[in-house]
Amino acid sequence: MGAAIRHFTAIGPGEQVFTVNIERDFRYEPYRDFLVCAHCDWSPSLLTTRRTDTMAWEHLADAHDAAGGRTDRENESFRTARWVMLPLCSVLIIALLVFLQS
Repeated sequence: MGAAIRHFTAIGPGEQVFTVNIERDFRYEPYRDFLVCAHCDWSPSLLTTRRTDTMAWEHLADAHDAAGGRTDRENESFRTARWVMLPLCSVLIIALLVFLQS
């Protein structure tokens, strides 16, 4: 569907690790995030007021009986991109302002 930007993992019975990903689809405006379970075909409609992290944890606990060892981590490439794009955009805005004032 899209690029995984966040991973929710929990350990279920038999020490099996289950994962729910938040995937971002860049074709939509504004960007839309979708919840997708990596182990079943669960992908809820996000036309709700419930938080996505709450929905992910509930799915892991209810559907896969995975409640132990919960971790929530951001995708490394998106974290790196944020650290690169923020200074780059700031420099471009400053350069544009200097150019417009001269």
